[in-house]
Amino acid sequence: MPSSHVLLVDDSTTVRMVISAELREAGFRVTPVPTLDAARRAITQARSRNPIDLIILDLTLPDGDGIDLLREIRRDTAYADLPVMILSADSRFGSLLRSLGVGADDFVGKPHSKAYLIGRARALAGSRVPEANLTTRPWRILLVDADSGIRQTLARLFRVGHGCDVVALENTDQAAQYLGVEGTGADCAIVERRSFLRLMGLVQNKYPKGLPLIVLDDAPSTSWPPAGVPPRTSNSRFAIIMPRTMDLNTIAEAVLKRLNEDDAGKPRIATGSVPPPPRSSVVKLAREA
Repeated sequence: MPSSHVLLVDDSTTVRMVISAELREAGFRVTPVPTLDAARRAITQARSRNPIDLIILDLTLPDGDGIDLLREIRRDTAYADLPVMILSADSRFGSLLRSLGVGADDFVGKPHSKAYLIGRARALAGSRVPEANLTTRPWRILLVDADSGIRQTLARLFRVGHGCDVVALENTDQAAQYLGVEGTGADCAIVERRSFLRLMGLVQNKYPKGLPLIVLDDAPSTSWPPAGVPPRTSNSRFAIIMPRTMDLNTIAEAVLKRLNEDDAGKPRIATGSVPPPPRSSVVKLAREA
């Protein structure tokens, strides 16, 4: 069976080189192009002799907005169901919603996690095969915090250090918009204390059975770990409170523990997700000033 063909559209030479190498190492055929015009030509040429199974599309390109190409693809009956993965920076929340609304199948933040990108590429490129053969996605973490330094550092730590996907948002208004889009979701949420009650309400509406929550508090009234809370409890009807000043690596480790273990300390598999692959050594990042 021939390997899946990926069209990679990104104006950065470095990004094209890195992602192309990662995809080829994973067994994909890759056509990297730097512009919308080059992408349109590649799509036209692929119709007859080299079918495309997945498009990885940057939003900011020298000759236009990637959303415009996404709209063209969705209007084309031959490519209406072609999987499209969007590449974007965390700050482009509006683009995330626009992309999902126009018909993107996934949204990957930069810097990307190699494990996440490859896992999703395999799943999306194989979307026309029976459901049982699809690869499930890694854990997805919803991060809501007004501090851009905390958002960026935690997002990079989870993506690069632990192979997770992260949706990093500034406030609960953005979280409400994100959770309101069909098909979006998360396996765990990290939220600053001021936004906790509203986010909990949003989460309860989307997940009646609950969702693991980590609350970052500027002045927590309890110590860490909280007194009386079993270390492996994953009952999502209460939240774990952690000091906001705590080392972000420690926070990340607590989140991963919460994701991976149930009440009995056994591996927990969320619907549609898989835990990150085990690492031979822990990858840590220094907290940004």
